[in-house]
Amino acid sequence: MAGGKENGTGAAGAPAHARTSYLSLKPGEDPPPNVRIYSDGIKPDAPQNLFVKILAGITMSIYVGFMNYFMLMVILSYWSRICRYIVLALLGTLALPCKPVLWPAFNKLWIFKTWRHYFHYSFLIEEPLDPNKRYIFVEFPHGAFPIAPIVAGTLMQTLFPHMMIYSVAASVVFYIPFWRHFITWIGSVPATPGNFKRLLKKGSVAVVVGGIAEMYMGHKKKERIKLVGRRGFARIALEEQVDGIVCVYYFGQSQVLDFGPSWLADVSRRMRTSFGYLTGWMGLPVPRPIPIYMVNGKPIPVPKVARDSPAFDAEVDKLLEATITELGEMYNRHRGEYGWGDRPLSIE
Repeated sequence: MAGGKENGTGAAGAPAHARTSYLSLKPGEDPPPNVRIYSDGIKPDAPQNLFVKILAGITMSIYVGFMNYFMLMVILSYWSRICRYIVLALLGTLALPCKPVLWPAFNKLWIFKTWRHYFHYSFLIEEPLDPNKRYIFVEFPHGAFPIAPIVAGTLMQTLFPHMMIYSVAASVVFYIPFWRHFITWIGSVPATPGNFKRLLKKGSVAVVVGGIAEMYMGHKKKERIKLVGRRGFARIALEEQVDGIVCVYYFGQSQVLDFGPSWLADVSRRMRTSFGYLTGWMGLPVPRPIPIYMVNGKPIPVPKVARDSPAFDAEVDKLLEATITELGEMYNRHRGEYGWGDRPLSIE
């Protein structure tokens, strides 16, 4: 099982890029650049209270394994009246509007602090971001389940207190009870071009680019992500003239959960939904308590190109290629800090 040991060296044995700090950010305070900060002032070697750790594991399991538990409840409802009522109540929530999008009080709930401690969540910002500018955050990897980006969603108002950062998620999620409200309250809407552009008029937007394809790309010896040919975010960045694209990588995310079987990958992509089952700690849909380290790279400038310009499509390709290059370089700059000096990144 991969871990997040601190070996103090970079990918090629050079000194680690980041300084490490255990400071707690004050309200309204921006994180200093190139400093690895453990969220909520948690130290990397500080054990989580056993009761709290169990609570965090159970609540995350309810979230990530909701479909498993829901289908079990549907089956049991054939014999159990209580299960039948629970299923009906959950289905009834589909009639409730998904509002508000990005609910500050929800994101500040204590339970999310227990999730961050469970993963000894840490983060680094390579370069301060201008709160008056709009960015597209491209996040990797999706992994078997995007729990690291979701936990990051609860931190955004702390990391970037002067910015409004929304996100887009797979449309199918918004047809699933419980998930649809949870994901909306942390700032997500269905991933359509129209929604993406509407959110950019209000602030910045994060997107997990690899999506369903990456759920089946787990590997024991290397990181694998899907980015080649994913032009959608680059096209929108140019069309909407955003100020930059920011690569985000979650070290450890790929090891928290597994998903399979892999032979279902093709049909899942065609139907735009995932088929399979999640496994984690002890083979259960419980995330493994592996350290997660989130790195935000330097903004990639977006050129000013008119939509009707003959060079527009070529500029989309250039922007995608620049993102691929920056992501690979950023990964190599920081993998040693996480203890992954011998774990390369494959961008496919």
